[in-house]
Amino acid sequence: MDVQPLRGSLGEATFERLREGIAGGKWAPGERLPSERALAARLAISRPALREAVKRLEGEGLIEVRPRRGLFVRAASTDGLSNSFERLIGTDFDRVNELLDLRRVLEHHSAYLAAEYASPADIADLATIFAEIERDVAAGGTGDDADVRFHCAIAKAAGNTVLTHLMATLHGALAKASRLLASRLMASDHYRDGMFELHVRIFEAIRNHQPKAAAEAMDAHFDFVLREFAQYRTRAGDS
Repeated sequence: MDVQPLRGSLGEATFERLREGIAGGKWAPGERLPSERALAARLAISRPALREAVKRLEGEGLIEVRPRRGLFVRAASTDGLSNSFERLIGTDFDRVNELLDLRRVLEHHSAYLAAEYASPADIADLATIFAEIERDVAAGGTGDDADVRFHCAIAKAAGNTVLTHLMATLHGALAKASRLLASRLMASDHYRDGMFELHVRIFEAIRNHQPKAAAEAMDAHFDFVLREFAQYRTRAGDS
C-alpha cells in the first residue's frame, strides 16, 4: 500500500497523512501498519516525528500499539459504539440473532462489491487471511480471530471505508457471544467443516470476480450460521 512521500518532518503533518490513509481505507481495521522504519522511510520523515504522530493516533483511538507486534488500525468507535452494543447484546440470544440478521444484509452487499472491485492486492490480503483460517481449523482451532479479519478485508475490498469500520464494530459487538458460540459449535466437526467450506466458496468467488456467486455464498454462510445457532438454542433450552 503506497503512501506518497511527505516533505518535512513535522509530527502534525505526519499525523494528518496517516489519518487520511486510515480514513481513506489504505489500512483496514485490524490491519498492521508497516514497521516504524519502513513507514519513516516511505514518508521520508524522521522516526521521532513519526513517533509523535503515532502517539497522537493512539490517543485518538485510531490505532493500537501492541508490544512486540506493531501498530494496528482500530475500528472507528471501538470503545464507544461497539462496547455499548456488546453490553446491550452480551449473550442474549434474541439480540445475537438480530445482529446476525443485520450482518447478513450488509455482508451480502459487501461480498458482491468485493468480487466486482477487488484489486490484486485485496485478493492477496484475503488469500493470506484465508490461509490462516485454514491452518487454524486444521489444527482444531476455531479460526475466529482470522475470520473477523477475513470479513473486514472483504468490506475493504468492496471499497467502502465506512462499511469496513462498521463491520469491525459489529464483530466487536458480537465478541462475547462469539466466544461462547465458538466454544460450543466449533466443537462439532459438522459445524467447523461447514463453515470452512463456505469460506472457501466466498473466497473463490471473490478471487474469480464473480459478484453474484460471492453474494450467494455469503448468504449461504449466514443461513448456515443462523440455522446452527437456532439448533443450538433449542438444545440449550432443552438441557
